[in-house]
Amino acid sequence: MKKIITFAAVFAFLFSSWPEIASAQVEFEKVKSRTEEKLKVTGFFDYYPFGRFEKSTYYGVFKPFISEFADEGRYNLDWLPISMSYEDTIRETAKKAEADVVLGMYAETSLYADLKFIYPAAIDNPVHLVMLPAKIGKVRTTGDLQQLKGAVHAKERFSDFVNDRLDELKVERVDNSYDLYGKLIRGEIDYVLTGIYFGTIETAKLGLREQLSFSKQSLWNMPVFIGISKSSYHREYLSHTLSKSLGRPETREQIKAEMTKLVNDVLRQYAGTVPPTYLLTSENTPQAAPNTLKEKLPR
Repeated sequence: MKKIITFAAVFAFLFSSWPEIASAQVEFEKVKSRTEEKLKVTGFFDYYPFGRFEKSTYYGVFKPFISEFADEGRYNLDWLPISMSYEDTIRETAKKAEADVVLGMYAETSLYADLKFIYPAAIDNPVHLVMLPAKIGKVRTTGDLQQLKGAVHAKERFSDFVNDRLDELKVERVDNSYDLYGKLIRGEIDYVLTGIYFGTIETAKLGLREQLSFSKQSLWNMPVFIGISKSSYHREYLSHTLSKSLGRPETREQIKAEMTKLVNDVLRQYAGTVPPTYLLTSENTPQAAPNTLKEKLPR
């Protein structure tokens, strides 16, 4: 009898000391019977196709995945309203569980240090070089960029590792794509560095997609993860089920397929777009780039 009492005391102590264990068990038991529970979600605000918010609606590559996940877990998705900057939203999510799930973040990047990463990465965001077709062949290594002048779009979201490389290269940050690629075509800069998907879409919207050359190989790769708040009530359930789902190769292939679909949808939408006037008046007017979309988008 004494052993039974001792075991019961230890059992009670464990659950009083680690309430997350008990809450996780409750979460797993409740999921089959509950009919409605909110799952607060946030992500990149304005970095399509990885994510953007318009009128409290999320658009982006992770939407089919998280929607299916919510259906299976019997969650109602509650998209976090944008009431502060992206950086402040991520910090508040880490401290106060402003959101349960973050769709898109980078490892070894200080902004996300207090969030829990779900492994493996959902997709990659490789950084490519964009130049005029006549000049891109002169760059063989990243060391060649040291003597050149470059720029990036201010909306790009990079890991700390890539940001450090950009600081070493002293690249300029430009607020919008019109001015960014105008500088490239006018010869004010020699190259643009961009995430391949974001850059493909932005150049397509300007009618410049076939007028510029993207490097066939990426300079750096940035695995993109889904994360969860360590303060979330659902953290144990989310950690287990999201890891299990992303651990299946078919899940990651579905996310890649969604990315290809989103990019190709934009290419079709902007096919035939007339390039800006600076392309027609510049002495540096480029010839059509020989590369094809298939070559530029990583497989």
